[in-house]
Amino acid sequence: MINFDDAGMLSMGGDLMGSFASLALLVVMFVVFYFVLIRPQRKKDKELKEQMSKLSVGDRVVTIGGLVGFVANIKDDQVTISTSAANTLVTFTKSAIQSVVKRDQLNPDGSIKRTEEPEKTSLFGKKKKKDDEA
Repeated sequence: MINFDDAGMLSMGGDLMGSFASLALLVVMFVVFYFVLIRPQRKKDKELKEQMSKLSVGDRVVTIGGLVGFVANIKDDQVTISTSAANTLVTFTKSAIQSVVKRDQLNPDGSIKRTEEPEKTSLFGKKKKKDDEA
């Protein structure tokens, strides 16, 4: 809506500022969605693609369907995994693999090695008290 002020000058202050405010809100929402949803997913996809390129025999993998096993053979885009003590072999495409644990991160029994967690701090750098110390 176009208004004229007391001096006869053209005035579009209220409507124009409201439009800018709603446009700015839309831009801020897009930026938040990018940093909360899009960027972490791209980072995760990049890491998985890197893991697929370094996949080797003996690595522990989990498929998208939840099947857990050890890599027995790699051939182009196909990966054969051993899934049980009976050495059942199942072949999948590399795109069906959800996660990879490298052979050097596994214990002899196939479980994942535990690493010591770094000391937890609060948002402002103060050490958090453990539950048993409270």
